[in-house]
Amino acid sequence: MSLYGKYRPETFSEVIGQDLITSALSNAIDNSRISHAYLFSGPRGCGKTSCARILARCLNCAEGPTSHPCGKCESCRELGRNGSGSMDVMEIDAASHNSVDDARNLREQVQFSPVRDRYKVFILDEAHMISTQGFNALLKVVEEPPKNTIFIFATTAPEKVIPTIRSRTVHYSFRLVGPDVMKPYLAQICQKEGVEVDGEILDMVVRQGGGSVRDSLSVLEELINGREGDKLDPKRCREILGLIPSDLVSEYLEAILSGQSAKAYELGGKIGTFEPSMLLEAVLEEVRKRLVEGFSKGEDVSKLLFISEAVRDYAPLFKLPLSERLSCDLMTSKLLSPAPRAAEGARPSSGPAPAKAQGRPAFEASPAPAPWRAPQAKTDESDLREKWKRAVASLPEDVRRQVDEERVPRVDFMRSGGSVAVLLTFATPLDQHAFALRFNRTVPEKVKEAVQREFGPGSSIRPSPKTADGKTVTKVRDMSMEELAELSKQMLEEKPLSVEEIAEKVGGQVVED
Repeated sequence: MSLYGKYRPETFSEVIGQDLITSALSNAIDNSRISHAYLFSGPRGCGKTSCARILARCLNCAEGPTSHPCGKCESCRELGRNGSGSMDVMEIDAASHNSVDDARNLREQVQFSPVRDRYKVFILDEAHMISTQGFNALLKVVEEPPKNTIFIFATTAPEKVIPTIRSRTVHYSFRLVGPDVMKPYLAQICQKEGVEVDGEILDMVVRQGGGSVRDSLSVLEELINGREGDKLDPKRCREILGLIPSDLVSEYLEAILSGQSAKAYELGGKIGTFEPSMLLEAVLEEVRKRLVEGFSKGEDVSKLLFISEAVRDYAPLFKLPLSERLSCDLMTSKLLSPAPRAAEGARPSSGPAPAKAQGRPAFEASPAPAPWRAPQAKTDESDLREKWKRAVASLPEDVRRQVDEERVPRVDFMRSGGSVAVLLTFATPLDQHAFALRFNRTVPEKVKEAVQREFGPGSSIRPSPKTADGKTVTKVRDMSMEELAELSKQMLEEKPLSVEEIAEKVGGQVVED
């Protein structure tokens, strides 16, 4: 039997890391405040299904309902670790029983009274996999189940459970277990298994388990099965898990920071033989350690911040059909490159100045595009406005009327690299909607073409979310049918538009930004 099956909790006191939930359930049982439906949500392996079984065990214990089941009666034994399961406690895999027909079958089974025990309990695991139609078929019976019937939904995605079902349940949100709880628990498991283990190995297991008790026990079982002798060796454990030696990563990062390119490429070739996700995680973990140390000592950490951004940006390389060595060399080249300096116009200095002294971080994410910025130079602003005037002048008269100074009293410009975005601030919401919807929605396209002729092929037009007098423009897709009808009436001047035509939103992408 696997470790997570062998040590699966049988009582609330054996569940780790969910004290608030187990105490709340225990109090509810002892005070006879039992609900007809529960929703247990949270990441995988954190105890949702185990707590559902324990809850059923507590309710159907011969000495219960009690928060401390006896473990001796027939019901307790059947719902224990090695039990065969109870006829009155049905565990249903919703991932494979998610259709309307499955929901109808369940609805029919609910009508029968418990065969032997006090309650008939239905545990639906992976409940988010149930279709909307399936949930709707269960809605009435979940809202008003027969006497002594309880539903327990367990899911990793509670947002996918339809609101009408969620509103009829008592919702408990499970969390991942922290290292301070997980590490002692794993040490106890090793002691029971007769295996010697040190803190370094437990740290590996906790990190690989990611807070999931089941995942952590699976990792520990892998190490125990692959051990030589009664003691786990850290080096062998790293090899089994495919982890990169910490000293190798530290030397690689040190070579990057000191600019030793030859050594960095050599060490990069070694770490490039490991699984990509392990490689990236190991580098970022080492960067994190140095960042924490650097910030605590008040040191300049701009290069470390640049490295963390660059590693994140280059992560997709490792998903391409390239060799790991090539991907790693490309990433190493980026990390060896100088971190971008502070904003243009900053006074030069003889040495690397701390980010705080520059007034902004001394790095930017790369190669991701920089955010839009309005140009600073007045002469550049004047040139942009001249281009805008030429673009407007080149438009047909009926289109030009939609962007004249009366309808668009303010125009701003934003830059990203060599591209320019023209930000249009309309006088009224009606002017903005008319710009997007009149003339079969061709106006925005014609204005965009004129802008690209003057500003370049990568340029674009964007509407301001507010009008010149500060009013917020409601998007067409957010309007009610009454508001759409009123808008249609107001736009009858040049071309009638029906409510359905306006609501289609085919084109007019500029207004929807």
